[in-house]
Amino acid sequence: MRHLHFTQSLEPLEGGGLGTSTVSLHRQMLKLGFESRLCATFSGAPCVPAEETIQFRRVGPGFLYMSPQLLRRADDLVSKSDVVHGHGLYVGPNQAFGHAARRRQKPLVYHVHGMFEPYILNRSRWKKKVAHLLFEDANFRHACLWRALTSKEADQIRARGIDAPIVVVPNGVDLHELARPETDDRQLRPLTQIDPRLRALFLGRLHPKKGLDLLLPAWARVNRFHNDWKLLIAGPDENGYKASLQSAVTSLQLDSTVEFIGPVTGKAKAALLHSASLFILPSYSEGFPMSLLEAMACSVPVVATSACNFPELAQAEAGWECDPCLSSLTGALELALAAGPAERRQRGARGKQLVELNYTWPIIVQRLLEACQAHCK
Repeated sequence: MRHLHFTQSLEPLEGGGLGTSTVSLHRQMLKLGFESRLCATFSGAPCVPAEETIQFRRVGPGFLYMSPQLLRRADDLVSKSDVVHGHGLYVGPNQAFGHAARRRQKPLVYHVHGMFEPYILNRSRWKKKVAHLLFEDANFRHACLWRALTSKEADQIRARGIDAPIVVVPNGVDLHELARPETDDRQLRPLTQIDPRLRALFLGRLHPKKGLDLLLPAWARVNRFHNDWKLLIAGPDENGYKASLQSAVTSLQLDSTVEFIGPVTGKAKAALLHSASLFILPSYSEGFPMSLLEAMACSVPVVATSACNFPELAQAEAGWECDPCLSSLTGALELALAAGPAERRQRGARGKQLVELNYTWPIIVQRLLEACQAHCK
C-alpha cells in the first residue's frame, strides 16, 4: 500500500504534538519499507523532518491553514496513493485532501489526535460548525477507518454518531532517538551541567491547556519544603502566554527555583529528559501526549493529570496521577518530591519497561497497517 499523510503543520507552535506524532508515524513507515508521503503547510521556513515530506506555503488567516499550492497538488497526490491518512480536523488540508479522496474514491483514515476532547470541542465552536458544513461532514461519511489514541477517544468518536470501524492505536516513541547523548557534547553542556538541585521538568507548548497555571502555585506550595529541587519549563511560547507565566513566577516568588529554557529538539531534548529526576504534565486536556512517553522512555518518573488519558501510568506504578486541579496536583508533587532516589529510579524503570513493551513505533505501525489491510479496500 502507498500511504499519504496530511496534517496542518509541522512547525512547533502550529503543529505541536500533532505534527510530531504524524512525522514519527510517517518516518517509521519508511523505515519498515512501506511507501509513505507526508504533506503539511508552513508559514515561515519549511523544515524537513523526514524524507518524502512536501510542505506548502499557507496564506490568509492562520487558523485556516490554507495553501493555493496545496489545493492544486492535492488531487494528483491522492491519485498516486492507496490510503489517505488525515491527522487532525477542521482545517484547510482536510478540505483539499478530503475532496480529492472522495473524488478519487480512495480510502480515508481519520486520526483524531484528541480533537474530540470536550476542552477542544468547546473552542471555536462556530468555526467547527462551518467546517462541518463545508467539508467535514462529507469527510466523516467517507472515512472508512478511524484511529483512536485511547479507548476513551474511541468512545468519543462513537458519541459523534460515527459508525465506521475504529482501531485503538496509541502514539509511540523511537527509543534510538531518545538514547542518552554523549556527555562530552559541548552543545549540550548548558542542558546537562551539574546543578546541586534535582530537576523537575515540564516540556511542551506554553499554552493555557497545559495546566501551567496550576503547576506554578502548586510548585510554590511544595518547594518551600523541598528547596533541593528546581523546576525547568521547556517549550515554545504560544501567543505570548509566557509573559503571564513569568509574571506569576515573580508574584509567587519563584524566580530562584523556576527557569524557562525555550524550545528544545533532537539531541538537546533527549539530553534534557535524561537530566531530569521528575517529569510533570499538569494538562487540562490531552489526546495521548508524546512528551509523557518520551519522558518514560528516558526512565524519568512522571506526575501527570488524569486528563492526559494514560491510566497505565498509575497502574504500572511508573509515576503519580492526579486530577487537573490545584489541590490534587499539589498532593502528587508532594509525594513525588518526597520520594527517595531509589523509589524514583524504580518508577522510572517501570515506565521505560511499559514503553518498550507497548509504545514503540514498530509495534504501533504494525497494528495500524493490519487495520488498514482489513478496512481500506
